[in-house]
Amino acid sequence: MPEKARPLALPPTGLLRLHARAAGVAVLLVALSAVSFSPAAHAKPAKAKASKTATAKPVASKSVPGKAGAARLRAASGKPALAAAAVATVGGAAAVAATHAKAAAPAQQSQAEARLLAIIRQVEQRDLDGALKAAGDLTAEVPNFRAAQLVYADLLRFKTGRAGEVLAGTPVAASSAPGHPGQGVLVRHNLSVGSVARLEGPASPAQAQLQDLQNELKRRLHADSGAPPAGSVPGEFLMLGASVRHAIAIDASKSRLYLFAHEAGGLRLVGDFYVSVGKLGTDKWQEGDQRTPLGIYFVGRHIPGPRLPEFYGKGALTVNFPNDWDKAVGRSGSGIWLHGSPPDQFSRAPEASDGCLVLANPDLTLLMQTVDRQTPVLIREKLQWVAPKAQAQQKAADAFVRVVEEWKSAWDGADPRKLAALYAPDLLQSPASRASQERLAAYLNRPGVTLQDLSIYSWKDAKGEIRVVNLRASSKSFAEGLPLRQYWRKTGGRWQLFSEDVMG
Repeated sequence: MPEKARPLALPPTGLLRLHARAAGVAVLLVALSAVSFSPAAHAKPAKAKASKTATAKPVASKSVPGKAGAARLRAASGKPALAAAAVATVGGAAAVAATHAKAAAPAQQSQAEARLLAIIRQVEQRDLDGALKAAGDLTAEVPNFRAAQLVYADLLRFKTGRAGEVLAGTPVAASSAPGHPGQGVLVRHNLSVGSVARLEGPASPAQAQLQDLQNELKRRLHADSGAPPAGSVPGEFLMLGASVRHAIAIDASKSRLYLFAHEAGGLRLVGDFYVSVGKLGTDKWQEGDQRTPLGIYFVGRHIPGPRLPEFYGKGALTVNFPNDWDKAVGRSGSGIWLHGSPPDQFSRAPEASDGCLVLANPDLTLLMQTVDRQTPVLIREKLQWVAPKAQAQQKAADAFVRVVEEWKSAWDGADPRKLAALYAPDLLQSPASRASQERLAAYLNRPGVTLQDLSIYSWKDAKGEIRVVNLRASSKSFAEGLPLRQYWRKTGGRWQLFSEDVMG
């Protein structure tokens, strides 16, 4: 039987709280002015037996109270393992996790982040014993969740009276209360690491790992406390056709991926997940720059995990970077995927990939089971949320529907002058475009052609403003229809097509 943890008593003069959360920085603060911890007060986590391991029940997003972000979090995998209050807790546990990660129950895997946030709320509410027990259970069941190991190690240090230390072995500023040498300790576990007094010279691997974990915790808390307004949607989704079942939007500043279901009433947020981006952030411009692209993309292939090295986790979803707008403005690169995490890691640091978007394996598995090919993927440094059918958004959608109708009318009348006004000159002059125009003419220069399944996406960056349009042209002669993707650019106050392709 494991040793029973002694109660963590908070003295009347003490304070333990999570500070500055509104500013997006979580600071675990302990001010102990007249109390000492028993040296023997050390909590050992229970080694859970496989037959008796408590599993978290799957939670329906509609029935869970609290913030939207905390209600829809899935992640992690693992099996019971002993966590130590040292850097080995974070780094060493990964080796155990790599061996046992596949054994975790699905329910444990899907609720790891929600459980971590619940532990932090327990700390805020001064339920230290409950927080310590919950952290021990979480790290035992999901040992490769390194951010949880960090929180657990902190709680163990508070209990053992070693709160003046940090995992990387770097001293933290401390002060003694008068008359109680060594007992009045002020410990700031600042997730920005800016308040931690560093040793001279470059950061050691352990310090770098600690900073990554602290940044991860900061992003998770930021997303939890800054959930989008209820019912709001990203402003770039102007109109979605009937074939679009889901949509994905990524806020790189929050390390967050939002999954929407497209229903009769519009978009509904059904899940949000922690995600990692490139080592050097976003705004990818060239191959190998270790940045994640920004833009409107679409899901391509689903690649199952067994076909990939372990590094990519449970699988991958490809996206069409570089898209035609990227190519038009000179961006280059390839191989941008949404993929899973290695088996020894629950998740990657917020900025850790070579440009891909990396999720916890349970989250990636859920996405692969949910989204179709051609699901839109919006990637922004910071998402702009609007009310559904907001006046400005509806106005922009209606205005562009008229542009598409004008394009169809020009084809209906086979009017070269009108068509020339709608197409960019270099597009009309290219050999590939001429072949495409001939194919379009075979479909569109017929009576009874209708445009169906129209989707319109907006994008604006320093290089210009565009619209991405997906549609299907159908007629009695071609019942299967012709699926098209168009890229329009606003030039001189009017919209012109600069790319048009038949979707495979």
